[in-house]
Amino acid sequence: MFSVDDSSPTRSQPLGTNTVFSAGWEISDFSNRQDGISLSDDYSYNDNLFRLRLDSPGIDLSLGFGGAITGMDSHSYFNVLGRIHNYLNIYQNSERSFLLRFPVQITTDLKRVQRNNVDSEFSQSSFIFGTGILTDIRFSEKLDFSLRATPNYGFSFSQGNLFGGSLFRFDGNSQLLVQNIFGDKGLAFGYHFDFRRYNIDGDQNDYDYTSHSISIGLIF
Repeated sequence: MFSVDDSSPTRSQPLGTNTVFSAGWEISDFSNRQDGISLSDDYSYNDNLFRLRLDSPGIDLSLGFGGAITGMDSHSYFNVLGRIHNYLNIYQNSERSFLLRFPVQITTDLKRVQRNNVDSEFSQSSFIFGTGILTDIRFSEKLDFSLRATPNYGFSFSQGNLFGGSLFRFDGNSQLLVQNIFGDKGLAFGYHFDFRRYNIDGDQNDYDYTSHSISIGLIF
């Protein structure tokens, strides 16, 4: 007698090598640091955004947008970001269930904020370098957890200019990865934090940006 096992084989993905496509809801605050700025020149808001992310070994991409569809009454928002990165291993235990790494990354993005019925806008591209700490933990065959925190620094510029000012950014994220729910695919639940301080030539475009987002995604 022979028996046939109908269960599909699942893939044991090495720790820290997953690709995740996710969608998230983002609570964001954009505040001008100048006192007495006129309303027509002030793009400050506190509102909700929607963001799509693709996080993979070596490259991350994200697209964020806001407007009437996300409940913004007086503003519109657009952001596209790309990041390339590599990691230096600091420590890995013998069971390969705990990994501590040193990320090295280069990020570029475009952020655009506009008030409704106003022709001008805040529009800045950036090019920044960063490093920090990244840890990955495997709790079980199906459950992984990752945590990353990275300060970044570089420059920000408007369209047509080579240099406009500096940008400090601190961003971090944590993800709970539930593996092999749909065959060799799983679900990822994430929290993302982003803080940016723009110091642009002159005071009018000196803004602080802070956001918190929750996401759910598919693991490939």
